[in-house]
Amino acid sequence: MSKPNATSKQLAIDQIHCMDAIAGLRRLDDESIDLVITDPPYNVAGKNKTTIRHGRVMSTMEAWGQWDCLHPFDHDILLMQVISECYRVLKPGGAFYMFTSRQDNGYFIRKAIARGFTYRNQLAMVKTTAVPSFFKNSWRSCFELCMYLTKGRQGTFNFPEQREARNVHEWSIRTKSTTHPTEKPLDFIKKLVRISSNPGDLVLDPFMGSGTTAAAAKEQGRHFIGFELNSEYIDIAKTRLKGGRAAGSKAKQMNG
Repeated sequence: MSKPNATSKQLAIDQIHCMDAIAGLRRLDDESIDLVITDPPYNVAGKNKTTIRHGRVMSTMEAWGQWDCLHPFDHDILLMQVISECYRVLKPGGAFYMFTSRQDNGYFIRKAIARGFTYRNQLAMVKTTAVPSFFKNSWRSCFELCMYLTKGRQGTFNFPEQREARNVHEWSIRTKSTTHPTEKPLDFIKKLVRISSNPGDLVLDPFMGSGTTAAAAKEQGRHFIGFELNSEYIDIAKTRLKGGRAAGSKAKQMNG
């Protein structure tokens, strides 16, 4: 199986490049990518919002870091640039899956449509082991949303069994592969890869994190390319891709 030629600017595929998402996207050729799956910062961390990490309650700002604490205007500009660049690099018919915070999901869907994408659906990931409500003053946060759009007319969609084609996915946040605080479930990302691409295709993730999209692509016989600024997360991803246990992991990989 020959590797696709994603770029004319010397960016190797089947690698996670330590670079800014926008800078990396701008080095990709037009219509060179078959599928985009990405989980950019939600920009919801704060000093007065709490979560559990390493067995203790802490603020989401402490747990997730400064990368999830952008000025709201800067966050909007970042994601609109990502949407625009992903549209440019996707092949006609290619699928675009992007996770966002619940309050921003509809906003960025409208921005994606304005850029030229065609809206297809939304996918919900329901957390069966969500963090409890410590102050008991609001509903618990038990699901996340992922938009699904395509560049024009829908291309590859390998329809699975009906029970697998539901746009709701249940998962336990206790079954993580790495120490990344916002890691998405590997089995869910593998499903997106399997349904919206074919063997040998090239999958892009501009925000690779600990490499879940890369691992899913590799296991499904696809190529991958992506970007990540945090060298620690890149090291974790490299360990996963080599088949080893990710540094700091305390749980079995979600695909068993």
